[in-house]
Amino acid sequence: MEINDRLASFIAYKCDGRTAEFAELMGWSRQYLNKLLKGEGGIGLNPVASLLSKFPELNARWLILGEGQMVEGGGITIARLRSMFALEKYMPVMSADELRAFCDNGRVDWDAATLAKWDALLEDRRQRLGQRFAVTYKRQKDLLDAKFRK
Repeated sequence: MEINDRLASFIAYKCDGRTAEFAELMGWSRQYLNKLLKGEGGIGLNPVASLLSKFPELNARWLILGEGQMVEGGGITIARLRSMFALEKYMPVMSADELRAFCDNGRVDWDAATLAKWDALLEDRRQRLGQRFAVTYKRQKDLLDAKFRK
């Protein structure tokens, strides 16, 4: 694997492969990033230094030589953040153990059965809240109607 391939792997890791997003993050034009990814003329010291400065978790030996792991210290990725934001809506219906696994341990790899259970619980919760709102709204409306009928 060449350095441009490793750069593409890092972009996949950091931005789910969205090169436009990565170029903007780096302050580079899309054309410049595409040139680097194609390996046209090789990747010089300036872009490598910019990458290492911007992403301290990026392993320089891996980027330059292909040795070791891509990242050091397990930095949080944008993909992981997206997963966490997508799961955040389930927090009101998670059990205490599930909440601990999600909030304290950062677990995002829930199985389809658990997600289906949470969806059903959320729908039930939404319906119960809707019913409570309807009752409260009707009570308020009746009170107002009675007040203005006097």
